[in-house]
Amino acid sequence: MVSRMSTHPTCASCGGSGEAASENGSFDCPDCGGTGHLPTRATLVDWRARDIDKAAGKGVEVSADDARWLVAELRTARATLTEVIALAHDIDDSNAIAQRIRFVANRALGLYDVETAASRSAASAASAKPS
Repeated sequence: MVSRMSTHPTCASCGGSGEAASENGSFDCPDCGGTGHLPTRATLVDWRARDIDKAAGKGVEVSADDARWLVAELRTARATLTEVIALAHDIDDSNAIAQRIRFVANRALGLYDVETAASRSAASAASAKPS
């Protein structure tokens, strides 16, 4: 599978100029942020999440559409991280990078309890004490 960076489509709202007109003069196009090109999906997700966060911070109730969108984004991200963990399990890695990938993804997902060296030594010390 070959993945390539694509060029972003020209913004239809401003025709690629990055500007929109009003009675008071021109201003940055709200659809493309003044770039003349539509933003990436990552940028759009960030903008929408930021707008929802700002609205909630001002006490504006989150709409049902925004809540469904947030839940869909959360599910997509969790499914992707779960797949990353599964793929990292399949890697024969002498540098332990796959293990680091699994731990980082698991930190976000919380699928597995992580046992630290301190908790292991405390558990073994407790089990070594005579009854």
